[in-house]
Amino acid sequence: METLSLHVREKDQTQDCLQIWRTLEAQLDAVPLMCSAVWTSTWIEHFGDLLPYSFVVASRNNAPCGICLLTQGVEQFDGPLPIKTLHLGTAGEPATDSVCVEYNSLLIPPADQPAFMQALLELLADNPTWDSLYFDGFASAELEEWNLSLPDTSVRKIESRYFDLKLIREEEREVISGFGYSTRKNLRKNMKTYGNLTTEWAESIEQAESIFADLVTLHQTRWEKEGEPGSYASQRFTNFHKALIRKLIPTGQMGLFRVKIEDEVIGCVQVLIDRNRVLCYQGGSAEYCGKLSPGVITDFLCIEECFQRGFDAYDFLAGNSHHKQKMSTHHSYLTWAQIQRPRWKFTALNALRKIKQTMNLIRKADQE
Repeated sequence: METLSLHVREKDQTQDCLQIWRTLEAQLDAVPLMCSAVWTSTWIEHFGDLLPYSFVVASRNNAPCGICLLTQGVEQFDGPLPIKTLHLGTAGEPATDSVCVEYNSLLIPPADQPAFMQALLELLADNPTWDSLYFDGFASAELEEWNLSLPDTSVRKIESRYFDLKLIREEEREVISGFGYSTRKNLRKNMKTYGNLTTEWAESIEQAESIFADLVTLHQTRWEKEGEPGSYASQRFTNFHKALIRKLIPTGQMGLFRVKIEDEVIGCVQVLIDRNRVLCYQGGSAEYCGKLSPGVITDFLCIEECFQRGFDAYDFLAGNSHHKQKMSTHHSYLTWAQIQRPRWKFTALNALRKIKQTMNLIRKADQE
C-alpha cells in the first residue's frame, strides 16, 4: 500500500481545506462531532483571528485521505513559564475563552491514524517554533493505539463518567433503577417535593435560543456569586455556542433542555450529540434550597428524556466530582498529553519542582 504523505496548508487556504474536510467526512462513518466540518469551521469563524492555525492534509496516491487542524496556542503556560504550544484540533485558546474540547479526534480512518501521527511528528521535528505539542481531550483508548512515546509525567488520564442508557434499555428497566439506593431515595423525595415540574427539549432554533438564554443566566449567577467569572463572561465562547445552536439544532447534533415549576426555571442543560452519545456540555440550575437539589433533578429529567429519545449514553465528560459519580453508572477515560521539546526552561522548571517536592517531604517528616 502506498505510504501517506503529509502537507501543511496555511490559513489562506481555509476554504479549500474545509471543502476537503467535508468531502472526507462524507466518506467516513461515525465522525466525532468535535472533529467534524461544522464544529471546526465554526471554531475558525470565532477563534481564527485569535489563534494562528493551519491544516495538515494526508494523501495517498495523490488523493486526500485525512485532515486535521493544527493550532498555535495563545497565553499557554507550564507552571509560571510561558511556552509556545501546538495543538491538534480546536484547542489552544486562552483559558478564559477555551471551548474545552473533549472526545477530540482526527478526521482520518482509524487504521491510518498511527501512520499519520508518525509522519506528523517527523514533519514537526523540523519546525523549531514550538516547545510542546498537545493532545487535548482525546479518548484514551484512541490515543494509546498510536503508540506515541509519551513519558508518564506528560499524560493526564481523567475519568469521564456516563450513564449507560443502552444497557438500561436492553434490560427493560426504568432509568431511576440505574442509580444507587441513596440517590434513588433523594430523587424520589425531590420529585415529590417539587410537585408539578414541566420539561421541554428544544425542537426549534428559537426555542433553543430561549433555553440557552436561561442557561447562561443561571450559570453566570451561580459562578459570579462564588467570585468566579463563569464561562459566559467570554463573549467569544458565548458567540461560538450561539452559532452552533443555529447549525446543530436543525441537524439533531445539539440538545437544549429546560425544567420549570410554573414560570420558574429550575435548570437547563446543553448537550452535544456525538455518535448517539449525549455529551453533557454545560448546564445551569437554580440555587440549592434546603434539601432540594435543582441540579440533580434537572440532570435526572434530562437523562430520562435522552433515554426516551433512544440515545446510548449520557456522558458527564471529564471530571470525577461527587455529583458525576452518583448520577452515572460507568466511566471511560479521556487523555490530555504533550510531547515536550528539550528546553533549558523545562530543565529549570523540573529542577524547581523537585526542590519543592523535597522541601514538602522534609516539612512532612518534621511534622511527624
